[in-house]
Amino acid sequence: MHGGNFHAHPDAEVVAVCDMDAELLATAEEKFGAPGYPTIQELLANCDAELVLMIVNETRRIPPLRQLLAAGQNVFTEKPLCGLEGQSRLREADLGIAAPAIKEWRTSQLKFGIDFNYRFMHHFRKLHDDVAEGRLGEIRTVRARAHFNCWSHVIDQVLWTMGLPEWVSVIGDPSEAGGWQRLIHIGWANGAIGSLDGTNLWGYDDHPLRVMIVGDKSYAEARGLDGWYRRRASNSSEEEELWESEEGKPEMPESFRRMADGVIKAMHADTAFPADGEAAWNELLFEAAVHRSALQNGARVCLADVETAAMAL
Repeated sequence: MHGGNFHAHPDAEVVAVCDMDAELLATAEEKFGAPGYPTIQELLANCDAELVLMIVNETRRIPPLRQLLAAGQNVFTEKPLCGLEGQSRLREADLGIAAPAIKEWRTSQLKFGIDFNYRFMHHFRKLHDDVAEGRLGEIRTVRARAHFNCWSHVIDQVLWTMGLPEWVSVIGDPSEAGGWQRLIHIGWANGAIGSLDGTNLWGYDDHPLRVMIVGDKSYAEARGLDGWYRRRASNSSEEEELWESEEGKPEMPESFRRMADGVIKAMHADTAFPADGEAAWNELLFEAAVHRSALQNGARVCLADVETAAMAL
């Protein structure tokens, strides 16, 4: 899918493919009409592409990422950056595994980005812009929830709009089978507070994710994958804006194409990717702090302490 979106763009072209699985490699070669290689070493030896789309599972992203960065390659990958037990069961140990790659990227001057494509949905962009441009006033509270299929994205939405929090405090049992249910209390250095809860037991009838941000002037909420946004005046509920996607035109499919366009434009303009390595790191850092707090029976955990420990490894 990612390859197709980049290949269909007028300013980009897939020039080579790489896969360990011979059958999948043959399929990709035929789809893109490009030469294929079974290893990264052979790809690098025979291809001088400006950007590598490294779309592999979160349980194995860090080794090839470090290999590509060491070879001087710009990289675009999926989220989360590392999760040895899957994307809904991130651990503090995953942060330590990813830390060397982030250190290498920060000193490399290479471009590195992650697919937080929800940033390219109109309703989530509206929420972000209303906060950034002051239409909600001084932010007081944040309330978010998500099905685990959207978990990395809901975390990115909160961090993208609000910045990294100072601390988290978590109710949940990380040893619970499957995606462990969690309720996260969040505090920012500016005094704003929030909550984020996740489970894989919600259905999709009432939107798989919601983010509400409340300011002293207005409050606003973005919902779901199709596209819905509403802003109302604080303490009166007077409706200031209501936006819904057109029927039959959901935001989700288009957001992937918009993300590809944003990455390609960044390559041509020599600017940072729409969601760069810092966004990838921040999501993982947040999850690591959540995990540590849960293991400590909901103790308040400062993200700076978790980051210091990971970077010292």
